[in-house]
Amino acid sequence: MPPADYAILQEAAEWFAVLRADDAGPADQQAWERWHASSSAHRAAWRRVEAVSAEFRQVPAQPAREALDAAGSREAQARRRAVVKGLLALCLTTGTGGAVLLRRDTRSWVASLNAGEKTAVGAIRQLALADGSQLWLNTATALDLDYSPGLRRIALHGGEIYLATARDSQQPARPLVVDTVHGRLRALGTRFSVQPQDGATLLAVYEGSVEVAPRDGGAPRIVPAGRQVRFGDGFIGEPFAADPNGAAWIEYRLQPEQMRLDDFLAQLSRYRRGHLGCAPEVAHLRLVGSYPLADTDRILAALEATLPVKINRLHDWWVTVEAQPPQSKQ
Repeated sequence: MPPADYAILQEAAEWFAVLRADDAGPADQQAWERWHASSSAHRAAWRRVEAVSAEFRQVPAQPAREALDAAGSREAQARRRAVVKGLLALCLTTGTGGAVLLRRDTRSWVASLNAGEKTAVGAIRQLALADGSQLWLNTATALDLDYSPGLRRIALHGGEIYLATARDSQQPARPLVVDTVHGRLRALGTRFSVQPQDGATLLAVYEGSVEVAPRDGGAPRIVPAGRQVRFGDGFIGEPFAADPNGAAWIEYRLQPEQMRLDDFLAQLSRYRRGHLGCAPEVAHLRLVGSYPLADTDRILAALEATLPVKINRLHDWWVTVEAQPPQSKQ
């Protein structure tokens, strides 16, 4: 994030705190209105703050669950449409707050709501599959399992998985595939991770190899162990070295090796709700170590104790890592 954008975003978060304080008055409201009206960048930043606030509070889960799990009657279908329409409206009217919905199509988003296997933000699960394969679901992951007589299929709607495949006991052996919105991956006796991202899916292969076939055309490509690649509609990028610590999350930890602080915080932000930002002046700091994911606040405290940074909490859901102010001389 450019320094100017970061500063405006922080201003917006501070205004949010001022307006919701118990002692906020008409003068505060009028001052905020002047700030808000003075720049399109201010308005965009304000939408971002409102969106993160809405994401942190969440839509009440029970009405959505009742509608989405209801039987297929006309009344149930109407409730389902109403819930989805309301969620769409919430996401789209809060600007970047509809990040999940804006980053992938509505069909995949609704599929995530109804997925047979899922994890909440901050949760990690391990599943033993029917064929003996082991599957890990990272934070905020949604998928469906479809093991049929001719195919072993994992439909990944969002999030990230790590898969350690097993030999199929059936003869002939059924292919094992992972489908994302961007294409199909076929396991060739392997360990690999898959993460749909903005406009592409990231595949990292740690053992064996994986065949990549983009959804909208393009020749399939086999990616060997030790390499990773991004692929999207009709394209496969150039393979590059896989991060050997990229799957440390299956052991409930992040393990940076000379990782920039802003990149580390981007990873950490996936495991907590709300906004976790990094001031430009400390973004370049490098991290090495192992950080248990059980408590993200403890990780932030460790950063503050070991780096020249401070943790600024404007709200429970708005946290930024900033430069430690210079010590004043006595």
